Amino acid sequence: MPHPPIYGFDLSTNAMATTIDRARHRITKIVISTPAGEEVYEGDEGEVLHLVDHRIAVLPPGIVVTWQGSILDFPLIVDRARTNGLETGIRLRADHRPAPTSALEGLEHPWCSDWYSHRHLELRRVYDASARWWKPIRSKLDPEALTPASEASTAPEPARDARLARVLAERRWGQAKKLIDRMPAPANWTPPLDDVIAATGQRRSVGQ
Repeated sequence: MPHPPIYGFDLSTNAMATTIDRARHRITKIVISTPAGEEVYEGDEGEVLHLVDHRIAVLPPGIVVTWQGSILDFPLIVDRARTNGLETGIRLRADHRPAPTSALEGLEHPWCSDWYSHRHLELRRVYDASARWWKPIRSKLDPEALTPASEASTAPEPARDARLARVLAERRWGQAKKLIDRMPAPANWTPPLDDVIAATGQRRSVGQ
């Protein structure tokens, strides 16, 4: 079956060490990968966060795919946005599923999330659930040293990481869709009419 729009996502910071201090280190670049290409946002952190949040808000509803969004990208964005006096459309909910140690200092647990009308998929979870096909290519597709076996790409990270995250999610959609974060419906949320029709088999007014 066709999948919804899938957007690869990755970021980089000015942290020189293996750990990231959310109070001190800044986000320097964010990349959103769409079927039309990679959109790169870099420069002043506050402006980057504002532009990316607006871009996510206006993209057609779909799936934002990260490598380690539950333990890195999304909690970091929320914290750095607040440091810059901004609020984003990211919602976080504690997730107590197993996860590797985070590069973020002081992170107690991973997070489920969504971002405006987009749901979140962490590609790492697809790997964990698909060890049979993932293990043989892990060394070639590791997010820390991403080199696709099928191409000699010289695209700089994180653009390459965001693009490959999107492509792998599309190719493994049958497995990936089962691992999308589950989030409660937002307050005052009304299901789209098409969803009501699909659930009931008949056209009626929402809330009837």
